[in-house]
Amino acid sequence: MSHPFLVVLFLAALLPSSVRLQGIVADEDGKPVADLEVIIVAPEEEVTLIRTDVSGTFGFTAGMPGLYRLSFNKSGFFRLADQPFALKEGNNEITVTVHHETELHESVSVYSSSETIDPEDTSHSDLLLSREIRDIPVKSTHDLKSSLQVLPEVVRHNSGQIHVAGGRPGDTKYLIDGFDIGDPVTGNLSLRVNVDNIRTVEVESGRYDMQHDSGGAGLVIMDTDAGDDRWRGSATNMFPGFSTERGLHMTSWYPRLALSGPINKGRAWFSESLSVQRTLSLVEDLPRDADSVSQWAGDSLLRTQVRLNPANLLQGNFLYNQRNVSNVGLSPTSPLSTTRGTRAYRSFFSLKDQLWSGRSFYEVGAAADFSHFESLPHGLEPYAITPDGSSGNYFETLREKSRRWQTFATANLPGRQLHGKHDLQFGVKFTETGWSHAASRNRIEIRRVDGSLLQETTYEGAPRFHLKDRTAGIFVQDVWRISRPLTLQLGARLDWNQLLHTITPSQRVSVNILPFEANNAKLTLSWGVFLRSVTLSTFGPLFDLRRSDAFYNRDGDLVLGPVTSSFHLPSQKLKQPLFYTTTVAWEQNIGNRSLVRLNYTRRDGRFGLAYEREEAEGSENYFVLRNTRRDRYRSYQVSFRHSFDDRTGLSASYTRSKAFTNHVFDHSLDSLVFAPQQSGPLDWDAPNRFVSSGWAPLSFGNLLLSYFFEHRTGFPFSIMNDHQQIIGPANGSRLAAYTSLNVGVEKRVHFLRNWAIRISLLNVFGRHNPDMVINNIDSPDFLKPYGGQKRALNMRIRLIQ
Repeated sequence: MSHPFLVVLFLAALLPSSVRLQGIVADEDGKPVADLEVIIVAPEEEVTLIRTDVSGTFGFTAGMPGLYRLSFNKSGFFRLADQPFALKEGNNEITVTVHHETELHESVSVYSSSETIDPEDTSHSDLLLSREIRDIPVKSTHDLKSSLQVLPEVVRHNSGQIHVAGGRPGDTKYLIDGFDIGDPVTGNLSLRVNVDNIRTVEVESGRYDMQHDSGGAGLVIMDTDAGDDRWRGSATNMFPGFSTERGLHMTSWYPRLALSGPINKGRAWFSESLSVQRTLSLVEDLPRDADSVSQWAGDSLLRTQVRLNPANLLQGNFLYNQRNVSNVGLSPTSPLSTTRGTRAYRSFFSLKDQLWSGRSFYEVGAAADFSHFESLPHGLEPYAITPDGSSGNYFETLREKSRRWQTFATANLPGRQLHGKHDLQFGVKFTETGWSHAASRNRIEIRRVDGSLLQETTYEGAPRFHLKDRTAGIFVQDVWRISRPLTLQLGARLDWNQLLHTITPSQRVSVNILPFEANNAKLTLSWGVFLRSVTLSTFGPLFDLRRSDAFYNRDGDLVLGPVTSSFHLPSQKLKQPLFYTTTVAWEQNIGNRSLVRLNYTRRDGRFGLAYEREEAEGSENYFVLRNTRRDRYRSYQVSFRHSFDDRTGLSASYTRSKAFTNHVFDHSLDSLVFAPQQSGPLDWDAPNRFVSSGWAPLSFGNLLLSYFFEHRTGFPFSIMNDHQQIIGPANGSRLAAYTSLNVGVEKRVHFLRNWAIRISLLNVFGRHNPDMVINNIDSPDFLKPYGGQKRALNMRIRLIQ
């Protein structure tokens, strides 16, 4: 053996061995899990933290062979902790399966922590997990909107709609399993789904990925259960209650059922969830046979997914909603004859194909959405409104149909190297929406206290119209990891809107800075241009009936009018409404189980669509659609989360905000204000809001204690007179401050099967939190508040799998 060869062997022995680990993390269905935290502990106890990319892969280079310990953590999944794995010289491969959180009675699993900082995530988001939806006591546990209120960026207005980061309902995009499910006409969240089937709900605001075409205020992203190789079932509130108040009858009842499991183990799965809502409300001071408002509603979500091959997953969804409500609008001052019955149906179909090739991920999807709604009064008599109430028959008969087609394709190409690491994403989307509207409206009479006619409203014109819109968009995004402490996200979109005849570019940029080596703090700066949704409901008044209003004195003499109100397009071309949003955020870990976040958001609306009242010759009101609305939102938020252990948690947040607009009024045929547009706070503006929730198992009785507390400024309202004129500034008055504490205690028992029985006390303080007020200055009950949640006791019974 020659001496040079001995020298080479000697030098090779001095060099460190090459030990590489390549891993893939997938869920129970074989779908790769992105953005999952992987903690690797070396034999010498050195800790390395990395995250999976969009294809669920991660890579690690070790200093030496040996026995390493791996932990896997992501919110919404059970945590795998300290899994031993022996690394040998050369290349090593590992495949890991993580399971979504489910409620397992017979075993103890470890929940993942949500208090860690993701150094690469530039979004501002809050995550609501299935156990939080299940365990936090809210007013209506069957209604997802009630559970969303526990998040700091979500406010629910008295109208029932939710508002994300101070935005209008249509300024938020609602997604379920990757598809848009906002109402095709208004953009509101009207589709219902069994809350027991929801895995996670993520609310993003201020900054989010380029793949989302609209929803300038935020996103609500719902992920539902698709089934796995284990049979699972649940049943909640299956036993109806009865009341003897005004005779024997069934009270409100909200049963829910869910079943999931394998169609073909390891290859195909399904999930079916069903819920029914039976609501009965009795109205005091009305005759026994005309004193109730009843609702029957139901929803069914069927999900299937098939693994065509190890790298290809095909998913299909069918969601159906139906609702029938009788005597809508019944109250002590609005008798049965003035009410109406409503019926609504909606069907949603979707198909999505997901494909992985190496570290690249491709997704193609298509969906169809069809709905029908009708509102029918009890007769055709004139509708009379007085300061003491109403009489006659409701004035409007309405029938509507809507549809939406949507399709998209995205390509994710992670791990490209060029002066750092680049994760690239490209995509296209196309949407078509349609709306058919048919309405007939009868005469409305507004009378004074003495019965004399004050105002008469009539309608004329074509009662039917049809509207449709098409949109298309393309985007590109790059997440550039320049170095460990610096990540830059750049993106651009180009969107076309047929209704506006516009092509609009938009750009976004975000940067993460990690100032400390331990990665226990993060500074995020972002700026972006976000498209606001252009809804068909905005254009509806242009094609609807014309309205005439005549005003009379007490002697019955005509003093003004008839004033004809009509809606028109402007002479110039309309522009795409936009939001310009800037955010600054700081996240800080305190120890291993606490996270503090500070966030500032500044959002300015440009080219918002609103109708402006303009002067016209004669007795005419012209309402012209213009790009003059400017909604503004400012917020300062501090939030805190702490996990005492895997089953005990606490969260709290305070938000100081301002939601303001230069156009308060949303003019339509049914809500005209005979005054120019005014500036003022938006109807859901709550300058001060504090929310807190938590849950903990008690050391005795196998009990789970949970709570939800909310305090906020009261919502604003305007003062009007009998002539529909604004008195004082628009939204210049406010309801009383809202304060509520809900507490729940759950007990698990075994009787043939395993059950969980929870008793919740709502509004523990018994505080009067009115959600409405009589705002007519000419009414004898002016400023009288009413409505709101009284102290109440709720019970829930669940079957635990």
